[in-house]
Amino acid sequence: MNSNSISRQDSAHRQNEEIVYLVDDRPSDLLLVRRLCESVGIAVKVYDNPVTFLADVDKYACGCLIVDLLMPDMSGLQLFNHLAKRRIQLTTVIITGFADATSCRTGFRSGVFDFIEKDFSPDELLSVIRRALEHNRSVVRVQRMREERCNRVEELTQREMDVARLLNEGNALKEIGARLGISVQTASKHRTSIFGKLSVTNEVELHQSFADCLATAEPME
Repeated sequence: MNSNSISRQDSAHRQNEEIVYLVDDRPSDLLLVRRLCESVGIAVKVYDNPVTFLADVDKYACGCLIVDLLMPDMSGLQLFNHLAKRRIQLTTVIITGFADATSCRTGFRSGVFDFIEKDFSPDELLSVIRRALEHNRSVVRVQRMREERCNRVEELTQREMDVARLLNEGNALKEIGARLGISVQTASKHRTSIFGKLSVTNEVELHQSFADCLATAEPME
């Protein structure tokens, strides 16, 4: 098993820790939402500024982010964009003190899950948090499935990876042999090994299930 496979297994383990991250520059709001989450058994971490949050959160974070739209150091939308650049997939809900249609449109286009106005009731906030957490579970499930597929691809040898990529591009065994300087029989043996390791029976299944992983995977050392 290579180092990338170990790293992916570690990420899957850490993603089990589902947390509501709350970022707001108002202590009273932090306390209110924290108590609300804790009263129903939802794990919560609070931050009074986005810079501290960004320094603390990592790419394996799992759960949702509740963030104020307007803060001195960074807006809620800017914070969301920072997370997106770092590929941190926290489902994000932005709290706003007024109905800002422009910010809402911008946020939804960027992938913000929802907006909620500050005069929310406890039930309204808990409802959006629960929906956000459920959405994040779906995102995590899809991510884990991809990681499992890519983990299998990375068990291929360098030569098998070369053959698999050419098969994925639609090349016949004769063409693969010519491009790699190997016989058709050798290319066929590699194909059999690839199909066995990836549990596929033909090139169509290979492309449908592993095309994205083959584009980025590193072979087993």
